Amino acid sequence: MTVTPVAAVPARRDRQARVAVAVTFGVHGVAAGSWAGRIPWVKDVRHLSPAGLGVALMGAAVGGLLAAPLAAVLISRFGSRAVTRGMGLAMAASLPLVAFAPVLPMIFGALLLFGATGSVLDVSMNANGVVVQERYGRSIMSGLHGIWSIGGLTGSVIAGLAAGAGMGAPAHLLMVGAALLVISAVSGVWLTPAPRSAVGKVFARPDRVLLLLGAVIFFGLFAEAAAADWSAVYLHTTAHASQSVAAWGYAAFSLAMAGGRLMGDRLVEWIGSARLVRGAALTGAIGLALGLLVPVTPVVIVSFAVLGLGMATVVPLTFSAAGSTPGHDPGTAVAAVATVGYGGWMLAPPVIGFVAQGTSLTFALALVAVITALIAVPAGALRASAT
Repeated sequence: MTVTPVAAVPARRDRQARVAVAVTFGVHGVAAGSWAGRIPWVKDVRHLSPAGLGVALMGAAVGGLLAAPLAAVLISRFGSRAVTRGMGLAMAASLPLVAFAPVLPMIFGALLLFGATGSVLDVSMNANGVVVQERYGRSIMSGLHGIWSIGGLTGSVIAGLAAGAGMGAPAHLLMVGAALLVISAVSGVWLTPAPRSAVGKVFARPDRVLLLLGAVIFFGLFAEAAAADWSAVYLHTTAHASQSVAAWGYAAFSLAMAGGRLMGDRLVEWIGSARLVRGAALTGAIGLALGLLVPVTPVVIVSFAVLGLGMATVVPLTFSAAGSTPGHDPGTAVAAVATVGYGGWMLAPPVIGFVAQGTSLTFALALVAVITALIAVPAGALRASAT
């Protein structure tokens, strides 16, 4: 990947912009981790079957898939800075609604809104991150996604502590949402202005490189969604962990992912994006398989950590590659690849839920291990995007 520094922007403003977009990544991660850690509460208190939970979880993915193309339109009209600021507030405000929804249709609707706001924020903050990266003149995207993972870890740990203390999800998520609302409002002031995008041809005629990048992120987000939505459930129902301990499955996944992402920018310089993603995907698949073969709580937690390490660089390097693809506007290309990726995020919850209903959750997650390994096949597109 080739990045071009923009010398006209003062270094201090670049640093402020990097911190601001990093905080936004963290806010997104905290919201995702907070929700993931309370899924067992929703399943138990709302009396959802595995299939019912899969349908409910599909709401977030459907919202994300439908909203991703809208992100490109909004960025085109308002710029990634304004969209990132607005959607940071909207996602924080939508988080508590999920816990207050009493029945399956309302849970689905609340997650639809949560997923839609999170999707637009995801696209806009990545597009804004690509702009900051170009001004820095070196890779920073893996580190930004590392902050997202730290946020996911923080959210899931707090969720586990809240569950252990007997706090219900409504009160917990209401407090988290209020805190994230304030943080988003403050940090948004320092986000960097970015050129508005030209939306159109990439959605109508995506080229071969963007299609392959879409496949990489589809498989990657499928695996991430599996960990986010089903790690706690697998630990609780198959490894017989308590709700508070079960939340540590996603916490371990997030911690390992954060570490891998914080090292990712340096690793890219050493071995290149394509080889890094290939090796990482195979590592993640092997790690998940270990937890399925030995369903003992400590082993399962470690297995999700290895999966997180494997998935660490897949999404950030794919977004970075999309935003740097020759001949395409960064915001539009990121939105196009994200739209494909959210298909994987959308399919994972119901596919795992329905397969688990017909067979077992262990068999369903074995399919995730296979899908994780498949990331290695189209990973060469990350090299092609840099040419």
